[in-house]
Amino acid sequence: MNLEGLTLKLVTDNLNRELLGSKIYRVYMPNPHAVLLLVRRKSDTSALLADLNGGSPALYIPAKLPENPETPPSFCMLLRKHLEEGRITKIYQSDLDRIITLEIDMLGQSSKIITKKLICELTGKNSNLILIQDEVIIDSLKHVGAAQSSYRTILPGKEYVAPPPQSGLNLLTADPAEIVGAANGLPSATFAKAFVSATTGVGKASAAELLAAADILPQTVRLEPAEARSLAQRIAELQQRLSGEAVPPVYALVSRTNQVKTILALPPLTAAAAGLTVREFGDINSAINFAVSLAPIQLPQHEQLQKLVAAESAKLSRKLAALQQDLLHAEDAEGQRMLADTIMANLYQLRKGQTSAELVNIYDGTSVTIKLNPMLSPSDNAQAYYKKYNKYKRAQSELRQQIEATESMLTYLASLDASLMTATTKNEIEEIRQEMVGAGLIREIGKKKKTPLQKSQPLHLKLRQGVDLYIGKNNKQNDYVTFTIGGPRDLWLHTKDIPGSHIIMKATTPTPEDIALAVELAAYFSKARSGSNVPVDCVERRYVKKPAGAKPGFVIFTNQRTYYATPDEHKLAPYLEQCR
Repeated sequence: MNLEGLTLKLVTDNLNRELLGSKIYRVYMPNPHAVLLLVRRKSDTSALLADLNGGSPALYIPAKLPENPETPPSFCMLLRKHLEEGRITKIYQSDLDRIITLEIDMLGQSSKIITKKLICELTGKNSNLILIQDEVIIDSLKHVGAAQSSYRTILPGKEYVAPPPQSGLNLLTADPAEIVGAANGLPSATFAKAFVSATTGVGKASAAELLAAADILPQTVRLEPAEARSLAQRIAELQQRLSGEAVPPVYALVSRTNQVKTILALPPLTAAAAGLTVREFGDINSAINFAVSLAPIQLPQHEQLQKLVAAESAKLSRKLAALQQDLLHAEDAEGQRMLADTIMANLYQLRKGQTSAELVNIYDGTSVTIKLNPMLSPSDNAQAYYKKYNKYKRAQSELRQQIEATESMLTYLASLDASLMTATTKNEIEEIRQEMVGAGLIREIGKKKKTPLQKSQPLHLKLRQGVDLYIGKNNKQNDYVTFTIGGPRDLWLHTKDIPGSHIIMKATTPTPEDIALAVELAAYFSKARSGSNVPVDCVERRYVKKPAGAKPGFVIFTNQRTYYATPDEHKLAPYLEQCR
C-alpha cells in the first residue's frame, strides 16, 4: 500500500482530531518495524501505531491492538524513557510530503517543559521513525550511515536533516490555474508525468484520477485551453473538498491479489480499467485498518506476466511505428521510376560529373530537380533509380506483411492483458502462462516435469430461471465457452474491437432485458470496463467461426447486431457476487 502525500494530509487531520492533547502512558514494539503508543484521552484510552514496513508504511489508530513481545527491543526501551508521560501537543505534516511529526511535551527538571519530536517518515523502503530533541537525533528505528547515503546520516548525536524537499506547487494551497500552467510548461512524455513533477503530494494514481475527471486522455502531452480550464476546476473542487470541516470519504483500491494498492482522497474513475475494486470508507483511519486486515492472495506470477505483456506490447508498438515510417518511404517507388524514366528521356542533355540536373518531368511536364551521382554516367544514374524503384516495390509487400503481423500480435497481447485482468486463481494464471509459452512469449528452460493443473472453469451466472451466462476469463476459456458450451442457436457476445471475455447466453426465449444485462456484463468483463457506451456485438453462435491456425480466443463472425452499454458495478453487484 503506497499512500500519497495528499492522503497523508487526511491522516494528519484525523490524528489531530483524535489524539491531540493525549498523554502517552505506554510504548510497545509489536515487531521490529512497528511502534505502538498507548495514550489517555480526556474520557478514554486510544492508541497510535506507526508501521514502518517498507512495502506498506502507515500511521493510524488500530481497531485492534496487536500482540507485543515479552522482551522489548532496545529502541522500545529508549522510547519509553523519553516519551512515557509525555503529552502530544502538535501533529503536522511537512507541506504535502510523506512526513508526519508529533511534538511531545515532557516535564523536565525545575518544572521546565521539554519538547521532543517523533518524526514518521513514510517514504516507502526508506521509511523511518526518528526521535529528536533540539534538532539533534536521540535515536531512530533504522540507522543510516555515510556509506548508505551521501545526502544525510541518521545516527544518534547527529543533527537531523529532513529528506530532500519536493520542489513542486502545493496542490491544496496553490492557485489551480497556476498549477496547470506550471505542469503544461514542463517538457515531459505525457502531461500526467509533468503534473506529478510540478506538484507536491500527488502521485500517479491521484494525477490519473484528476485527469479522468477533467476528461483528459492519459496519453495527452499538452493541454488545450479548454482542457486546462476543466482540470483547474477539478483541482479547485478537490481543494474545497479537503479544506472543509466535514470529514471527506476516501477510496481504497483493492487488487485481484486482495491487497490495497493505494487509498485516494477523490472518487476513482480509472480503477475498474486497471482491474482494481473500489471500497469507499467514511474516514481515512477506517480505510487503513481495512487495508492492514486483508490477507493477500499469493499469486507471484501474476504481476510478472503483466509486466512481460506490457514490455512486449511497448516493444511491438515501437516496431510498428518504425515499420509504418519505412512504408511511407517505400510508397515513393513510383517517384523513383519517374526520375529514372526522365533521365533516360534526357540522356543527351546530361554528362558524367554532374551532381544534379533540372529536367522536365516526362509525365506531367513540370520541372523537376534530380540528384545525380557524379561518379556515374547518365545511363548508370538512371539504372540506380530503377534499382531503388524495384527495391521499394518489393519492400512495400514485405512491410505490409510485417505491419499486419505486428498489429495481430499487439491485438493478441491486448487479449492476454484482458485475461490477466480477470484472472484470480493460480490455475487461471498458469493457463495464461502456458498459453504465452505456446505463443513464444516465454521460453521454458529445461524440461521439468510438472504436476498437471486442474482445468479452470469459466464463470457461470444465472440471470434468472432458465437464463444462464457462461463467461470466459482467458483465451482458452473463451474458445471453450464459444465452441464447447455454446450451441448453434445460443447467443454469443463480445465487445466490438476491444479485448474481453466471450459470453454465451443459454435461454430458450431471452427477453430484451436479459440481452441488455448480458451486454452490460460483456462490457464489464473487457478492457473497456470503466468506459461508457461500450460497443458489444451479439450474434447467434452458429455465425461464429475459428480460422484454421488462429491463436486462442481469436474468432471471426457475421450477422452481428451491435449494442451499447455503460457498465454499472453497483447494478451488476448481485450477479458479480456469484463470481466470488
